[in-house]
Amino acid sequence: MIRGIGIDLVEIERIARACARQPRFVERVLTPAERDYCLSRRANPYPHIAGRWCAKEAIAKAVGRSLRWQEVEILPDAHGKPVVHLHGASAQQVGDGELLVSITHTRTLAQAIALWIERP
Repeated sequence: MIRGIGIDLVEIERIARACARQPRFVERVLTPAERDYCLSRRANPYPHIAGRWCAKEAIAKAVGRSLRWQEVEILPDAHGKPVVHLHGASAQQVGDGELLVSITHTRTLAQAIALWIERP
């Protein structure tokens, strides 16, 4: 059963500017594992950072409440598919539900959609 759906879109340049203005921005928004993943994209990590930003915003919209940035972690599985891992109070808020996300980006925009489902 679908419990909620959320979507978010952001200009990658906006995230790049936020990273330049606020050196701790990436540390505040991404978990250490997410930072490692995004920053390993040496050519341009900003589409990946922006994608995670969008995914976390989309998840909050799907759930209908704000979640703590560091308690929502989105990492690729062995095939590159983004998988949501929840921790702490955010995991308790979602309960037994499962969150599915899809992230995409172009040269200038990043977008994500989240689906909060409950398995029978």
